[in-house]
Amino acid sequence: MNSKERVMAAVSGGAPDRLTVFCGRIDDADYWMSGFGVDSEEELRRLWGLDLRKTSYANVFRTEPGMTIWGCEDNWDAGYSSTKYFPLAGAGSIEDIENHPWPTMEQVDFGEVGRQLALIDDDKAKIVSISFQTAVFCTLCDLFGMDGAMMNMHLEPKLIEACVERIEGFLLAVTKRILDENAKDFDFFWWGDDFSTQRGMMISPEMWRKYCKPTYLKVFELIKSHGVRVWFHSCGSFAPVIGELVDGGMDVWETVQAHLDGNDPAHLKQEYGERLTFFGAINCQRTLPFGTPEDVRKEVRERFRVLGRGGGYIVGPDHSLQKNIPIANVEALYDEARKCIYG
Repeated sequence: MNSKERVMAAVSGGAPDRLTVFCGRIDDADYWMSGFGVDSEEELRRLWGLDLRKTSYANVFRTEPGMTIWGCEDNWDAGYSSTKYFPLAGAGSIEDIENHPWPTMEQVDFGEVGRQLALIDDDKAKIVSISFQTAVFCTLCDLFGMDGAMMNMHLEPKLIEACVERIEGFLLAVTKRILDENAKDFDFFWWGDDFSTQRGMMISPEMWRKYCKPTYLKVFELIKSHGVRVWFHSCGSFAPVIGELVDGGMDVWETVQAHLDGNDPAHLKQEYGERLTFFGAINCQRTLPFGTPEDVRKEVRERFRVLGRGGGYIVGPDHSLQKNIPIANVEALYDEARKCIYG
C-alpha cells in the first residue's frame, strides 16, 4: 500500500498493511531539522515516513499583522485570555455586537488552499486546515476574554448567541467555498475547538450543547456532503459529549490524550471504534520527553494492540512535538510504528 491507501483503509473500517503514522504540529522546527540533519520540515516528514500531509492556514486569511480574522490579538500560543485586548469585553447590547468589525469573504485568499494542495504528492492522504481562527468556544474567549465569555453564557446569553451566529455564518461560508472549489483534491477537512481541560470540560455539557454543538454539526454535515471526512481537533477530556460528536459525524478525533481520566483506550475503542478513527495517544507530557526509547516503543505497541485493533488508529504524538523531547525518542516512535504489521 502507498500512504494514501494505508490511511483510507485505516479510516474505512478495515486494517491497512501496517500502522498508519502522522505528526500534526512540529514546534521548534529548526531544532528538529538540525537534529535529523535535514533542511526542511517536509524532509522531516519524509524521513519519519508520515502518511498524511496537512495544508497550512498561513496566508489564507488576510489580517493586520499580529491580529486574527476576528480583530483579536493573534497570541493563541500563550493560552486563553493571556492577551491584553478583548474587543467585546465591554459589550452590553446586541448593537455592540453588530458594530464589531466582523470578517468578510474578501479577507480570505481561497486560491491559497488550492496552491498548497497542489504541492502535496498524490500518494499522501491530504488534510485541509483553516485553523483555530474559526473555532466557536475559542473565538468567544478571544472576543470577550475567557471570564467574560463564560459569564455571559449565563448572564447575557443573547450576546453570546449573536456572536455565535456571526462566527457560524462566516465559518460555513468559508468552508463551503473551500469544499466547492477543492473537495475532489483532498480527503479530510481539519477543524477544531478546545473546550476542555485535562480534568474535564470548561463549560457544562448543557452550555456546550446550547452554544457549540449546533455549529459543529452544521459544519460536519457540510463537509460530509462533499464526500470529505471530518478531522476534528479537541484536546483534553470531554467524555460526557464525545459520543455526540461521533453521532454528529466526527470521523477522526485528534488528539487522543490516552493518559487522561475519561480517555481510557480500551473504553474508547469498545464504545466508538466501529465509527471513529483515533489519532495521537503517544504521551507528549511523560513518555516522549522523559521516557527511554524502549518506553516509547512499548507505548506504541500497546496503542497498536488496543486502539489499532482492526484498524481505525493513526499513531503520533498526542500534541505538538517540542524540543524537550529527545531525538532518539522520536526515532523510536516512528521506527516502532513501522514494525506494527496487520494480518
